[in-house]
Formats: sequence, structure tokens, C-alpha cells
Amino acid sequence: MANPLAQQVERILISAVGEFIAKATVKKNCQQIGTTPDDLQPSQLQELANNIEKSVSFFSGKEVGAEVAEKIRELAR
Repeated sequence: MANPLAQQVERILISAVGEFIAKATVKKNCQQIGTTPDDLQPSQLQELANNIEKSVSFFSGKEVGAEVAEKIRELAR
């Protein structure tokens, strides 16, 4: 993954769900919003954060999901 933005999202996720799940989560959630990790744009971060929040909440709890999503949203600012 060469896109620095997707790499930042992945790093945020690693702290919450581990490396393997983080990589899969970024890839799957990018697909769900119609892009790939390599093509992810700042304008897509809000939608990506919403999707990832649901995924992380399922695995790690609602509080962790909300925290991860907020960190991802901050990348767009």
C-alpha cells in the first residue's frame, strides 16, 4: 500500500485491532465506499470512518469504534 493516507488509517486501526485485522479492514471498507487503499482520497475519509466505526465496534466495542473513527476523521482536517 503506497498511499500515505491509507497507511495512516491502517496505523490508527493497528492500535485497536492488530495488524492483520487492520489491513483487512482498510481494504474491505475502501471497497465498500468504491475505492481501494491505493486510491483513497481525503474527501472519502468521512464515509470510510463511518464504515470502519461499525466494523471496529463489532470487534472491539462501541467506545473503541468511536475513538478510531474520530482519529480517522481528523486526518481529513
